[in-house]
Parts: sequence; structure tokens; C-alpha cells
Amino acid sequence: MAQNLRNFPEATQKKILDLLFSPVEGIGLSMVRNIVGDGGAWGTPLNGPTPSIEPKEGTWNWTGDEEQIWLMKEAASRGCTRFMSTVWSPPAWMKTNGEVIKGRVKEDKYQAFADYLSAYVRGYKEHFGIEIYAISPTNEPEVTVDYSSCYWDGEELHEFVRDHLIPTFDRDGVSAKLILGEHGSWSEEPALPSLNDLATASRIDIVGVHAYLDSTGNPFPPVSARAGRLETCSKLGKRIWMTEVSDGGPNITEIEDGLYWAKLLHTHLVEDGVNAWLYWWAISNIDDRSALIYLNPDNHSYLTPSRLYTIGNFSRFVRPGFVRLALESPSLPGVYLSAYKDRDNSQLVVVAINESGVDRLVQMEIDGAQATSIEVFRTSAKESLQALGRTPTSGHTLNLALHGFSVTTFVAATRAV
Repeated sequence: MAQNLRNFPEATQKKILDLLFSPVEGIGLSMVRNIVGDGGAWGTPLNGPTPSIEPKEGTWNWTGDEEQIWLMKEAASRGCTRFMSTVWSPPAWMKTNGEVIKGRVKEDKYQAFADYLSAYVRGYKEHFGIEIYAISPTNEPEVTVDYSSCYWDGEELHEFVRDHLIPTFDRDGVSAKLILGEHGSWSEEPALPSLNDLATASRIDIVGVHAYLDSTGNPFPPVSARAGRLETCSKLGKRIWMTEVSDGGPNITEIEDGLYWAKLLHTHLVEDGVNAWLYWWAISNIDDRSALIYLNPDNHSYLTPSRLYTIGNFSRFVRPGFVRLALESPSLPGVYLSAYKDRDNSQLVVVAINESGVDRLVQMEIDGAQATSIEVFRTSAKESLQALGRTPTSGHTLNLALHGFSVTTFVAATRAV
């Protein structure tokens, strides 16, 4: 979708990029997920695949992905620090059906695919100065769709990772984190054979999961249907990334939608131990719930729904490297609290969701530190990450005022005692 934004006037581009990636003027997104080009012919120039870096076996091409590279560099210039890439399909010449849609990887092309992923990571650093932080060889390997895709079962992935990808990354000195799984619904199943083998488990850095549901006609299905404890990942202490979620229904821009996605994000972080969380599209020329910002290409206008800002109540303030804290939450209907600190213990961030229509006052006691000041940022029906000012304070107690139907972030400067 990046080319849609490149077609906008430069001043509007800047406003939208700042909204997405600036931790001062926007929501401070710290990660971008890319599609690894496969050379497919489906879709449109503004919503479709990109060229493959290896269109024919042994023939390498480092052009054609300019729009994603542009977006990554614009994001990096605003403080974005993580870039991950996912393969929807290997190039058609590696596939059993000779197409990027459906099919499997030919077993005699497993090594070629491993070489391809290694070349991708190393090439984006060499040619474009972009460090790929993490790479995933498969996107939703269980689905039947009419766009780039590739079937894998867990045993096939295990064989590929064990016998080809890990040895190739070792040979080539590839240090990118390995993501495995990315099942379309909340499941660790594709990664289980690899996680249950000691030889491969130690080399899987991250298990990727998506949080989609079959269409129910309900725009706000229970959050529990999109979440849950991933037992094997939890047992092994594996990092879990929720790498894709959205809803393709009619665009809902009001606070009810923002509260829903904030509650899902909270549930994944607090109850399911997720370490990273990504919405599907940052920008889109389709006016539905699949993106954080809708771009109208006809008049170069854009729309920012409430979910952009309620997700921003987390992303702008809970930065890479922050640690979630244990929290004894009060038993208040419709109130969800989570707390995070930075590495040097100088900042405490509390994100509070109040999905009830009643204003609440919550007192929080800080163990082992004192607050010296607190800043407040609120998203509600009439506010979009509105800064409500900084207040000097002292002591171990924070008084948190929560408006009805709101998400509020409290940023406290702290010192150890």
C-alpha cells in the first residue's frame, strides 16, 4: 500500500508519516512489516505483489520494491527501529504448481528457498542500508486464497528450517531473528514440530501468530475468540509476536472501535505474553477497518479512525525495550490497566482502558520507586491522544482519573527509593 501514499502531495505525505511514526507528533509506531516480493501478477499496482529478487533461478534483481524501501526509510527517520519481512509465496519457479498463488515449495527447491531468504536479508543491508530485524518464511500457511500464498504444514516447515534454513543462515552469517508460524488465527500449530525438537527450538527466536476470525457479521466479536495462552511457546519462554489483525467490514471510526482494538492489544500483552503487536495495514486506499489510516486517492484526503489513536496510547509510550510490570488491578467493571517501565527505571507508563460510560478514579501504589511528575494523554469520543499536561507529584501513589469510554496513558517520571 505504500505507493498510495507516495502519490500524495509531499506536505500531506509528511503529515501522515508523522502521524504514524513520530513519537512526538503521532503514535510512534516502532515496527514495519513488509511483504517479500514474489513477482506475482494478481492485484493492482497500488495493492498487489512486488517483483522478486530472484525472478529466475540464479538471476538476481534488486529493483522494483522502491515503495516499501521508501516507507521503511521514512519510518526510520522518525524513530522506527524494527523492520520485519514475511514471505507470502516464494517465486513461482520454486513452487509445485508454478504459480505464486497456492501450491507448495518443491522439496528439491528447499535449499534454493533458504538461499533466497539469506540473500534477501543480506541484500537489503548491502543495497539499501536497511537492517531486516526479523524474517518469516511463511504467511498463513493453512489458507486457500486468490493472492500470493503457499501451503506448509508443521512437519514441512520443520524439515525446511532444520535441514536448510538454519544451516544456510549459519553459513552466511545472517543474524536476523527467525519468525515461524504466522497462522491466520490464534494458533501456534505451524511451529509446533520445530518447537518440540531441541535441535530447532533453540534457533526459533519468535513465534508469529495472527488473530483473525471467520466473518460473523458482528463488528466486535469477543476478544477471547482472538486470544488465549499459547502453551508450548509459554512453556519454552518463546517470544510471541502478534503480526497481523484487522477487520474487513465497513469502516467504523468512532471510539467504540478504538476501545475494541485497545482491549485486544491489552489482552495480548497482559494475558498472553505477547512481545510485539502489529495491525494489518498502516495505510490503505480501501475504506474499511483493514487500516489505521484510510487514504482517498481521488482528492488526496485521509481519514484517521479512533483505533489509530487508542493503539497509539500504547505504541507512542511503550517503547522497544520496555518491560511490562506485574500489576494488581482494582476490580472495576470495564477498566483494564497495564504498566511498563524503561530499562533505567526512570519512566513508568500506565495505559488505562475504561470501556464503561462511567468516570473512574483509580489509585496506584508504586513499589520501589517514587514519581516526580506525571503527564496524561487521552483518547475519547472527542479527543485523539490529547495531551492534558504535566503535573509535578511526589510519593508512591498515582491518582488516575479515567473518563468514560476512553483510553488514557499516564507517563510518570520516577526515581528509585
